[in-house]
Amino acid sequence: MCVLLGIFLVITTVSTVLADFTIYIGKTNDITDVGVTFSSTELQIHDHAPLSCSDMGHVVPISVSTNNDASKGRWACDGCSAEAARDWVIKRFEMYNRKDAVGHSTDHPIPLFNRATGAVTLYRTENGNYDMRDINNEFLGTCSRPSHPQEMDCWQLISATFLTHVFTCTSDLTPNKGLWIPD
Repeated sequence: MCVLLGIFLVITTVSTVLADFTIYIGKTNDITDVGVTFSSTELQIHDHAPLSCSDMGHVVPISVSTNNDASKGRWACDGCSAEAARDWVIKRFEMYNRKDAVGHSTDHPIPLFNRATGAVTLYRTENGNYDMRDINNEFLGTCSRPSHPQEMDCWQLISATFLTHVFTCTSDLTPNKGLWIPD
């Protein structure tokens, strides 16, 4: 009995705790962009879904890379087109995740997740899901695309934010608490 209890304790100590997080894509348009209703240039990482409009303004948005390369910052994607994000056929989705991913021009930069991995890249697999890998191609977890993604259009005083839920992921990575902006 003591041996079995000891083995159970070792297994529970060694096992990794996995958590879910979600990735949304969208854009906040200033009131001067009245004719623009959708743009897919900003990424938000949340620790839950579905979101409410109050969730959107409390997370740091990450801009898309201008050259589809996230090795020096931001995010990049193969398969993200001008169509609505719910219709994208994504083959690769890469997020910069070094220690200076957010706030690199400040005195307190942070990675996107609870630990820096260089990059977090999602690669589409044959079964339609995504393998999550770091900069050294080490496996970090899995992601899937929601079959009926949440799409939001939230109006604030001088702007509107449109977001689409593009991934739900399971990993031992968790969104960095520094991404949340307090009230």
